[in-house]
Amino acid sequence: MSSVGKVKGRILAIDDNADIRELLAFILRREEYEVTSAANGLDGLDLIEEIRPDLIILDVLMPEFSGYDVLDAVRSHKDAKVRDIPVLMITSRSSTDDIDQALELGATSYIVKPFRPSKLVAKVNDLLGHE
Repeated sequence: MSSVGKVKGRILAIDDNADIRELLAFILRREEYEVTSAANGLDGLDLIEEIRPDLIILDVLMPEFSGYDVLDAVRSHKDAKVRDIPVLMITSRSSTDDIDQALELGATSYIVKPFRPSKLVAKVNDLLGHE
């Protein structure tokens, strides 16, 4: 299924939990997305520059450089193409305040862990304009 013509989009998943990164990659590759992962926010920012993803999936709670820090860096980036990348926050933080903070900082959408694979796929397809 690695046919180049079939890739629906490039996704960068930034999460400090290796199991979550593997799960996201597994689910989304099955849907013909190309998935690159980063274990922390700083590596994620480097990969954003390198691969220019169509969507960023971002955890909030990460050591040193949080998802909010990454989101702020993306939304204040000098390049408008980077600033406009949709950002889907996926986190265990489920309070209204956490969701509001993420959306105020520029998150495009928000999913609370644990999540259903079907909900993730539907959200990603929606954000990237696929059915």
